[in-house]
Amino acid sequence: MFTFALSYCQNEQHIICYKTQFNIDYKYYESYQASGQVSNPWIFRPSDKTKTAPLSYSTPQSASIYQGKNLLQIHIKGSRTITDLRIYNDLTNGIEASSFIDSIPMDDNQGKEVVMLVNVPSIKNNNTFYTDSMGMELQKRILNYRPTWKLQNTQPVSGNYYPIQSTILINDTASGETLV
Repeated sequence: MFTFALSYCQNEQHIICYKTQFNIDYKYYESYQASGQVSNPWIFRPSDKTKTAPLSYSTPQSASIYQGKNLLQIHIKGSRTITDLRIYNDLTNGIEASSFIDSIPMDDNQGKEVVMLVNVPSIKNNNTFYTDSMGMELQKRILNYRPTWKLQNTQPVSGNYYPIQSTILINDTASGETLV
């Protein structure tokens, strides 16, 4: 896990500043392969062994920071991953993250669902966030809730799993801070 303390100001007078701490970690869930609904490319279903505690996938090895006039880039190299975080001078564009995940080892004949976990402890969002819908619009998501029916969530991980194509947005309910 990499932990970052980000302090960033948008202009030379340091009037508009942003400070936060966040963690990035890569974990994996073993795929459910027993009888019944198995995990596959269209259905995320972790095994009973890992559904409550994913396993470590990539160990951080190094981080480099590159700062230019219009861009701050953090390059994180892990044992099986490479992640680039880009923060542009105009923070309204959010933080851009791109990841490369090396070949997933299959020598144990066990399927694996690799996930990138981002944790921002300072943001209090009442379990609410927004994800893109194939680039069409942001959809409101609330942990363990569905707006059109009463959810009986028997699979807490896969029941709250939303693949993100391009954007996730989280609002802090107290400060109004937004992380995109």
